[in-house]
Amino acid sequence: MAEDGATTGAAQLAGVFGGEANLNAMHADAKRMLADAKAGKWAVDEETGSHLRRAVTQMQDRMTDLAQRIQRLQQAPKFGNDDYAKRAAAHFHAAMDSDEQSLVRVFLAAKDMLDSLLQAIEIAISKYDASDEAATQALNTFKDWESR
Repeated sequence: MAEDGATTGAAQLAGVFGGEANLNAMHADAKRMLADAKAGKWAVDEETGSHLRRAVTQMQDRMTDLAQRIQRLQQAPKFGNDDYAKRAAAHFHAAMDSDEQSLVRVFLAAKDMLDSLLQAIEIAISKYDASDEAATQALNTFKDWESR
């Protein structure tokens, strides 16, 4: 039953992001957005960026609220000292944190995706500001040159 519960828990967490496949795609997209932002391939104005930032930080806050509970799942529960209790605890622990589909790993992947996305947004805002400033300077230079 613990195994079914673990699968259901991981599926529910992944379901928040539209399922495991969507979570994996979002994670890859966030990494690509971060790389693109660093390379200057996309930028976003401060107002739009603030809305994006707020959405991501609200989700991060919810994830932070869950983090302490998730951290407990990374430890084998204390069922007792006899062999059966130790085996049951090991089984429960493995169900919670053993592979990429387990609840703990899905949670950590979602958290990492949000971190990458927030970093990409911050960089994209700074790139927009830098490109806006460069455009303003170029126009001012053109105006100065034209007035000569």
